Amino acid sequence: MATTNAASFSYLSSSSNRLTGLASGMDIDSIVEKLMKAESAKMEKLQQQKQKYEWQRDSYRSINTKLEAFRTEAYDKYKPSSFLTKSATVSDSSKLSVTASASASGSLTITDATLANSAIKISNTINIPNTADAITGSTKLKDLNITNPDGEVKVKVIQKDGTLKETSIKFNVETDTVEDFVKKVNSSGAGLTAIFSGGKMSLTANATGNKDGLSMEVVTDGTNPPSSDVFEKLGLADNTGSFGNAAVGQNAKYTVNGIEKTSSSNTFSESGYTITLNKTFTQADGSVSISSTTDKNAIADKVKSFVELYNGLIESLNSPIKEKKNYSYPPLTDAQKAEMSEDEIKKWEEKAKLGTLRNDAAISAVVSNMRTAIYSIGTNKDGKYNTLYNIGITTSDKYTDGGKLVIDEKKLLQAIEENPDAIADLFTRSAEENGTGDKGGLITQLRGIAKTGIDSIAAKAGKEGAVENSFTLGKNLISIETKISDWQKKLKSIEERYFKQFSAMEQAIQKANSQSSLFAQG
Repeated sequence: MATTNAASFSYLSSSSNRLTGLASGMDIDSIVEKLMKAESAKMEKLQQQKQKYEWQRDSYRSINTKLEAFRTEAYDKYKPSSFLTKSATVSDSSKLSVTASASASGSLTITDATLANSAIKISNTINIPNTADAITGSTKLKDLNITNPDGEVKVKVIQKDGTLKETSIKFNVETDTVEDFVKKVNSSGAGLTAIFSGGKMSLTANATGNKDGLSMEVVTDGTNPPSSDVFEKLGLADNTGSFGNAAVGQNAKYTVNGIEKTSSSNTFSESGYTITLNKTFTQADGSVSISSTTDKNAIADKVKSFVELYNGLIESLNSPIKEKKNYSYPPLTDAQKAEMSEDEIKKWEEKAKLGTLRNDAAISAVVSNMRTAIYSIGTNKDGKYNTLYNIGITTSDKYTDGGKLVIDEKKLLQAIEENPDAIADLFTRSAEENGTGDKGGLITQLRGIAKTGIDSIAAKAGKEGAVENSFTLGKNLISIETKISDWQKKLKSIEERYFKQFSAMEQAIQKANSQSSLFAQG
């Protein structure tokens, strides 16, 4: 059994004016209710129009959400670096690991490789001053005669990208313990790991290697006592802020195609390859050869995946502009909703919303411009495979498909086999900014068209949270809300007039009845 809408509805604005009709015997409330229903017809038309504007606004914003999602996914998944997929081959994966980017080219030979390592400094056992007792994690910093007045020490440490970064580590000499200081070093973001155990402390750079012979040091500022005081008292640095020669990380060394090179990290790039050294080896241990091949199946999968993304977008754009409006289902008035169940209201409004964006110019322009891009896109990388048609991608001849793309997989694979660079260029080429007029590959152009569509639709419907007077439908809503408010005031005045008239009638009838009663008694 359907659940009825519990909300009651009345065309009367208040209960203070209600009349019982005792003198006349008339149902005054019911009469005024019917009169006000007739008077409210124009306001209800305005309320229905307001609902149409709101449905249209929400439908526009839904379209923009889909266009934004398309732009984002097209950018994230189909960049040139990921579209043209290459796979690397390495002759000895135990010595090094390799991945190939889209730009990987040529063959490399790696010999005489030495692993990079991290800088580390380990203290001797640290005793509490003037005692033979080793410190513990609960020893207060002040008990070590640390006199750093500011409770701050600055360190410069090697980072994963091979640069040196300066970081400030703050502490409290009076209240912090050794263990507290260890935690603050580790959470500082400096790129250091401190460990305390058995009266000793170690300090390790998280990144490998060194820059100009430096991996980690205290930044001193010439103050007395120096800012390095805390590390000095913990047996790690001297009074100049140096952790010593032992605390310098080793850079990786390797020879590639006969050229000796170094890297602060065991992972580095060469000719489009990302190489990670797994162990140290010499030429006597054997060289390692690296090469790459284009992954043609991966490129085909990218093309098919993008076509699916595009077809999904085209379907979501064509559906609302082709949707027929059902004029038998206008927006419901509040009075109509009060007589219906929630389920009935939902089903009615589903039909009433149909055709909200039928033949919309802004959405139609997006679809049309995308089709134009499909037909006109080209590349100068290959005279044979220079259009989508020539690589096996055409638009469907079915009217109901609305311009969706179809793929001749055999033709596509042949094109990829012969010239994968041309296929990648067709889809992912960036737009030229040097006055040549090249708008870029298909994905670049479609993202641009989507952005133009988003801006055009936003001018009509705004974005979520936008001020209403900043877009067309918002201005329409402000205008119609003002008219509705004016009508509500007018209707209240009309209602009061009706009740005054009926009240006067009741009083007249009551007076006449009283006079009749007096005559009857005489």
